[in-house]
Amino acid sequence: MAGTLIMIRPGTSLFNPIMLLPLLAALCYAIFQILSRYLGRSESASSMAVYTQLMFIAVSALIGASVGDGRFTVHDDPTIDFLLRAWVWPSGRDFILLSGIGIFSGLGAYLISQGYRLGEASLLAPFEYTSLPLAMLWSILFFGDWPDLISWVGIAMIFSAGMWALMHVNPNTPA
Repeated sequence: MAGTLIMIRPGTSLFNPIMLLPLLAALCYAIFQILSRYLGRSESASSMAVYTQLMFIAVSALIGASVGDGRFTVHDDPTIDFLLRAWVWPSGRDFILLSGIGIFSGLGAYLISQGYRLGEASLLAPFEYTSLPLAMLWSILFFGDWPDLISWVGIAMIFSAGMWALMHVNPNTPA
């Protein structure tokens, strides 16, 4: 978490409270992994994937109903305005793309649920760190956004923590 806080830079002029959302997402994802491991004792990966997608739909609908009409846009912060802008019905092309994202998200939820159901969380969790270089790659390729020096320090801390956890895993210890 220290590496993430370095990249977010609280207390600087670059900080925006919206930047804390990834920490909330990480917390929710960790809870999801713990629940997958616990429920995997009695549930199949298919049922867990379906319930995961239903939960995404319910939470998204609740958020959409709460803030989706655009009344919370403030017009002085583009980040907040982007998140709280009025919802618009997707075009046909966008609907197809979003449907594809939903299908692959469901498949991913199934595979992650199956992995955490069958494998030891302490052994599997460090492999989640592959998302870090992939996120950097997509950021560079699609947005031309390269990490600055402070971000590289945070990235190195996050990556090092993952590698340390991977090297110090005891496969005989239950998750």
